[in-house]
Amino acid sequence: MQLVEHSAGGFAFLPGGPPYSAGVVALPGFEIVHATLQCPLPYQIGFTLIDRHLEAIGRPATALCAIELRSPKPWSLEDFGVFNAGYRVELETRGVLIDGMNPVARTNVAPAYMPPDEPSLYAFSYTIPSATNERTFVIAGAGDLDEHGIIAEGQTSPDAMRTKASFVMGVMLRRLAALGCTIDDVTSMAVYTVHSPLDFLADTLFAPLGAAAVHAFHWYYSRPPVIGLEFEVDMRGVRQELRLR
Repeated sequence: MQLVEHSAGGFAFLPGGPPYSAGVVALPGFEIVHATLQCPLPYQIGFTLIDRHLEAIGRPATALCAIELRSPKPWSLEDFGVFNAGYRVELETRGVLIDGMNPVARTNVAPAYMPPDEPSLYAFSYTIPSATNERTFVIAGAGDLDEHGIIAEGQTSPDAMRTKASFVMGVMLRRLAALGCTIDDVTSMAVYTVHSPLDFLADTLFAPLGAAAVHAFHWYYSRPPVIGLEFEVDMRGVRQELRLR
């Protein structure tokens, strides 16, 4: 995985696919800020909120580096592709894409409790000028899926879930290293699953985090965005967390 510098945005990114990049890290002279909406908004309206927020703080549209969405339920692969095409248009119209590449990392999950009525913006991240020497980053959500298909497909036993979790944690750690960051830079690791992680919490999730597990671990009772997936994780390391009402 090779980083691509996005100087207009103040960050570099790991190329992913058309819907999102695999992760982003602030360039020297910048840091990433994470903002959560107190009340998620339909995602097109959410993009308008992002526009207003960036304009108010004097940052360009290209400063947007990560998006977190919430969906009513997991999608079929076909429907997910249709949604991703519409989502990508929102980025295209804002001039965010770079030579057709999407630099913006993304997590998109389906809450199992009180899901939204339509795809909604939950949070976003952006860069600001900063004199800090700390590495700030966001890693896109990754689920239990590799190039061959779903890991332990159709299985949700504790052992199968440990296998899925171990695979996803491996993806996270490889992306973390590719961004030039370490586990000590992590301030949040979110797990998205409707299956209890307690059987493998210490050995599979906490152990790789080390001391960061004290403050970084969060479990969201949610499903990954595609039918059949059971486990997803994302990570970030930031100094500033905002709550927007």
